[in-house]
Formats: sequence, C-alpha cells, structure tokens
Amino acid sequence: MDETTRRVKEMYAAFPYPSPKGGGQNLKELRNLLTIFAAENRYVFKGKRVLDAGTGTGHRLIEAARALPDTEFVAVDISETPLEIARRSAAKENVRNVEFRCCNLMDEAAALGSFDVVLCMGVLHHLSDPARGLRNLTRNLAADGLLFLYIYGAHGGRERMRRKRIVSMLRGPDTGDFERGIRLVKDLGFGTFDYGWNLNVDDEASCNSLIVDAYLNVNEKLFDAQTIFELMRGSGLYGFATYGLTLAQRGCLFDARYAPHQRSMIESTAVDKHLKSDESKAAYERLSLAERYLLIDLLFEPNGYTLIGMPERGFGHFAADGRVAANVLRVADL
Repeated sequence: MDETTRRVKEMYAAFPYPSPKGGGQNLKELRNLLTIFAAENRYVFKGKRVLDAGTGTGHRLIEAARALPDTEFVAVDISETPLEIARRSAAKENVRNVEFRCCNLMDEAAALGSFDVVLCMGVLHHLSDPARGLRNLTRNLAADGLLFLYIYGAHGGRERMRRKRIVSMLRGPDTGDFERGIRLVKDLGFGTFDYGWNLNVDDEASCNSLIVDAYLNVNEKLFDAQTIFELMRGSGLYGFATYGLTLAQRGCLFDARYAPHQRSMIESTAVDKHLKSDESKAAYERLSLAERYLLIDLLFEPNGYTLIGMPERGFGHFAADGRVAANVLRVADL
C-alpha cells in the first residue's frame, strides 16, 4: 500500500464518510441517479450485478439497494471501520441484497469478478493514481457493462479550495491533527458546504466527517473537461458521456445539444439560454462534440461531474435518439 493510500485509509477510519451514525440517513442521491437513468434509457436493474467501489459507510448504497431488491450489490471500501458501520446499517434497515467487502482500488480487483454496472461515486479523485484506479475498475466491467463515476470539478471547486488553503496555512505542518482542523473550520465559519456535501445531518460526529471530507482531505484531485479527456484516454473504455453536473447548490442533467429536444422537470445544461443569438447558435453548432464539452465546462463551472463510461457493447443500452447517446464521446476521437 502506497503512502497516500495509507493516509486516506486512516483518515476515513477516523472520520467515516458520509456519516459514522448507523441506520438510515435518507441519503437518496444514488438511488435517484439510478432511477432516473433506468427510466430515461429503459434500463432494467433486476437481475443485474452491481459493484459499488468505495462505498464508505454505505448509506447512499443502502438506499439504492432498498429500491432495487432484485439487484445483487457488492460494496467495497479500503477501510473496515466504515464497512462495519455499513453492515450494521444494512442489517438495521433489513437490506439483504448487499455484500460488503474490503478492497484497495489501487490493486487489481479481479477476484471481485465481472459486473453489469460499476459505481465509483466520489472516490476516484481520492486515489493516489486515479488513472490506474479507473483502469482497474474497467477490468471489472462485463462486455456490455456500464461504469458510473462521480468526480470533483475544478471550475466550481475554486471557493472550496481557497477555504481549504486558508485552513491548511493555519493548521501548519501537523496535517494529522484533524480535531484542530475541525475547530479551525468552525471558527472561520466554513461549516457550509457545496452541493454534494450539503446533507441534512443533525449530529456533531456526522458534521465533523463532512468537514474532514470537504476541507481537510489528505488527497484529492479536481478535474475539468480537458483533464477528464486525458483520464479517459488511458481507461480502456470505448467511450463515455457526461450524465450530469453538480453546480454550486444544485444538480442538472448534461446535454451538449444546443437546445434540449424535450424540456423536463429536471434542469439541464440548456446552452440556448446562454447563447441566444443566431450568430452564437451557428458558432456553437459548428463546434465538435468535444469542443462543446469544453465550452459547457466554462459556461456552467461545475463542482462535480457524473460520467458514464462503457465498452463498445455497452453503447447499446442507450436509445439511439436519446440524450445520453447524443453526448457519447468515443475515446479514440479524443
């Protein structure tokens, strides 16, 4: 185990994320993502095998597993401490279709087997080598599998990183003193969180875990569209699409088409609201899909990206005239 991985493991053992509190926490983001994806693409999770890589305390996965009782889940994490919380929470909530196992994502996880869906939500950016971690996860995909990633965004993460640097300067060289760091974050009034961390927690231990994850994390890498392209080039995937973005205090679906073909109740990256003239529309429509990704990145400044990667056969899961298919970039074209 490399030094960075060891430090990350120890941090999350001391401050399990998203909450050290067992039982239901009503964290439905993952459940909602899978539900929306299934409805939009007529994807059937029943009978599928799903890997959650980096489950933490499992609160989000348990909500998803409860909603998908006929799906088999394997949830892994590098630390036994959050896994024990996850096991107790699943038992308390009577969720029986999840197996929790310890695994280092920096090692090849071939022993875990093949999966129809691999989830790695909010984890890849904490690995000592995200590109290597992604290649390892790609090897766990079935021939027509789908890989969901959530990674931090550089453009929308500037304010959080500014605050993190302030706290780091005041903490000094002893970065292992998390309790002092937590006190500094609270003293500075930095106890508010971007979308993705703004959970309804009512206990101090859970709040402290959020502070450590957001402001005291020992290792994280932020991405933009260009560095996402670089990450994907070495992934072994056929292609990928951005499924959604998280912005300052909300989330939205991603659509690189000039105007969504059908407006929905869920906000999307409607470029027509930003580029309103005929001239700007024509200029936008001359851009390649990859160039549109780069422009949308600058227009919306996301603090996070939900991505879907797939081998070539995985592309068949998307409706040919649908939003996801329209936004898939082939890795070979990057």
